[in-house]
Amino acid sequence: MSNRRRIPAWPLIGATVALIALVLTVGLASAHEHKTVGDYTLTVGFLNEPSIDEQPNGLDFRVAQGTGDSAKPVEGLASTIKAEVKFGGQTMPLTLSPVFNVPGSYKANFIPTAPGTYTFHISGTINNTPVDETFVSGPDTFSDVEDASAMQFPTKVDSVAAVSQTAHDAGDTADSARLFGIIGIVVGVLGLIAGIAGMMMARGSRANASVAEDRGEMGSTTT
Repeated sequence: MSNRRRIPAWPLIGATVALIALVLTVGLASAHEHKTVGDYTLTVGFLNEPSIDEQPNGLDFRVAQGTGDSAKPVEGLASTIKAEVKFGGQTMPLTLSPVFNVPGSYKANFIPTAPGTYTFHISGTINNTPVDETFVSGPDTFSDVEDASAMQFPTKVDSVAAVSQTAHDAGDTADSARLFGIIGIVVGVLGLIAGIAGMMMARGSRANASVAEDRGEMGSTTT
């Protein structure tokens, strides 16, 4: 009979669950940026990550007062906080709305249409505390928007922007061809007019010569 003591499985299972929870928590935290403003902690990131261009997404905005277990979610900020999303030199205002049944959480839906770095600008007041903070996507904050084609399988589909550019280029080509066609028609008409004018001038010259000849003959007969 063996003298080995059987180690209960529950502590091992509990440790595994705790480790998984820790990994998930770290993953979630790394997908958002946190800033402290007065007594408040602002958390900002994308609603859906990884963020893919031309896929529905939005701003995920959370506010808590205090830190740790004593932190309290702050509600009622949809009317006192303004949000904007920026990409390149373009800016679009966002409309914040409370997340149902999640106190202190707000969202603003939009569809990013280009891959790259996005910036969220949060301004306004939180219980009379002024807020004017900028959150920029990146490897140390929250994910940039990724190109959808990198994840497409089995067929790569052109983006809306690429299709739009192709249509624009085709339109430019058609416009150029139309312009050259119009120029050709105008040149042809001008050539036709010039030809007709030349013919009329030639006929006029022949007619004048004939009249002069007739006058000359009449004069010689009279003499």
